[in-house]
Amino acid sequence: MYVAAGSDAKLKQLDDLLRRIWLECCGHMSEFCTGRQKISMGHRMGEVFYRYGVGIKHVYDFGTSTELGVYFAGLTEGTTMKPVVAARNEPPIWPCDECGEAASNICVECDEGGFCCVRHAKDHDCGEEMLLPVVNSPRMGVCGYTG
Repeated sequence: MYVAAGSDAKLKQLDDLLRRIWLECCGHMSEFCTGRQKISMGHRMGEVFYRYGVGIKHVYDFGTSTELGVYFAGLTEGTTMKPVVAARNEPPIWPCDECGEAASNICVECDEGGFCCVRHAKDHDCGEEMLLPVVNSPRMGVCGYTG
């Protein structure tokens, strides 16, 4: 995902955007950091990338963590104060483990695979209650994330 934001936008605003688009499931805590140093959500984007360089990390949920790399790609004119999605990937198509058709669900119990289509979901060995929807997010199959 590419995000456009003004240099005065705060990390809290970027955190809010990442939660809304890709991460939020149960109100978990999150943070930005570089190495082992936590970065305050009140810092402005321009200040952060000037101080810490081109890359920082965003961590959502400290139990079943999802870690995202956040990289500075350059300056652009006319960006808004509030971060907005400028470009996003096409959702990947995950094949059903049984038949190869497009999966609609992923099992939270299966260690490998666990993808199943609508037809095979009702017969999944772990039970339908263990299935979450296949979504375009790094949180797919984690915690209670449904997109």
